[in-house]
Amino acid sequence: MLVTRFSTMTAMAAGLAATLLAGGLRAADAPRPAAPSPQQPHVAFVEGRPFAEVLRRARAEKKPVMLDVVAAWCGPCKIMDKTTFSDPDVVAWTKDKVVAARVDAEKGEGRKLGSRYAVRSFPTVIFMDANGKEIDRLLGAHPAADFKKYGSGILAGTSGLQNALENVKKKWTPEEAQQLAQVLAQRNDLPRMGPIARRLVQEDPDLTNPGTLDVFFNLIALEDYVEKVEAETADLISTYLPRLSSDPRYGVLAIVLSRELARRGDMAGARSTVSAALKVVGETSNFAADLLAAQALAEQNAGKPDAAAATYKRAIAAAANNQPLRASLQLDLADIQASSGKVQDARTNLQAALELGRGDVGALTRAARVSLKLKANQDAVSHAKSAVGLSLGEDAAAQAVLAAALAATGDEVGAAAAWKRASEIDPDNPEYQKRQREPKKKVASSKAS
Repeated sequence: MLVTRFSTMTAMAAGLAATLLAGGLRAADAPRPAAPSPQQPHVAFVEGRPFAEVLRRARAEKKPVMLDVVAAWCGPCKIMDKTTFSDPDVVAWTKDKVVAARVDAEKGEGRKLGSRYAVRSFPTVIFMDANGKEIDRLLGAHPAADFKKYGSGILAGTSGLQNALENVKKKWTPEEAQQLAQVLAQRNDLPRMGPIARRLVQEDPDLTNPGTLDVFFNLIALEDYVEKVEAETADLISTYLPRLSSDPRYGVLAIVLSRELARRGDMAGARSTVSAALKVVGETSNFAADLLAAQALAEQNAGKPDAAAATYKRAIAAAANNQPLRASLQLDLADIQASSGKVQDARTNLQAALELGRGDVGALTRAARVSLKLKANQDAVSHAKSAVGLSLGEDAAAQAVLAAALAATGDEVGAAAAWKRASEIDPDNPEYQKRQREPKKKVASSKAS
């Protein structure tokens, strides 16, 4: 679930955000690009390497990371590259102070990092510690002197955000804490936002301040985004949910809670939550399909495939006007049916899902997985290749299912290449790394024989 779907930045929070991010350039102040000479220095960005490798280097050198997040079409990014990042003082400063890395937020691992750090504009330069925890960021194009000034302030712990965090510790006020929590939520910064949000809720247990509910809602969204709703948060949702039946966000809170109960294997709890929520929102509401999907997942995780299939059918009916969601749910149903040996039913739902989601990378990737369960290996290859093509080869999951499909047809060389590409796109995935090596061994063995 995308955090941005639920974030509600108030006017006060927006004002604080502007203060914290002060230093962004007006268009009239933007540095003009100059043609660099062949001898002109440039910041030595690490590019095209796994981000985990960047973090390892930062730990070894005991330096923070400066991550420049760009897009190929971004004009200000190109200006920064030709001016600020070619300035001798900035070059020397970055070499001494940070491990500099750059990613394209629309390609490979850059997409994952852009989502992880909630990058919404380009360029965004994120300063983080060697474990990948954000310190602060700079938005937009900056001339060399300002970039060095603001960057030095971040590394010295005196940026606007860092000062605000210290001020809240020294002199806590709910208003300032709410504003700060909203800014951190906009960055997906759960580690620093979480404690502030929980204290606000503890000090306003009846949620009498509307800002408290906004912050609590963003905390819930962030935890659901990383698929780990803390026990304390889940307990708070359970406590407050009955009181919030008139709040427009009630349905989302119920979805998050039921989904977390499903992850924990609490089928009874998920069923109870969904049943109560449906009485409030109705089975024809926009929330019904997601609620029923969470219940079906709980039933599936509890080893009740028939019950899960029946619930997925209800969810599909509730998603009649939401084509992407309906396609996803029909793939869920087809997957269960394939695993249960109900081949014809699985094929029927798979075909229906493909008709709805044929142009979607995720749907095609999942269709390939279901096809593998049905032993339709050539279909799996076809769906996987379509997913890879639509993603321009930049989706790790599509590459991984292509590798599995090719291996199933006996094409170990093709499988090895696809596993290699998957591990390049998502180097943190241990399964991809492991599988990348396995086909090589098989190929070497077959050649030797």
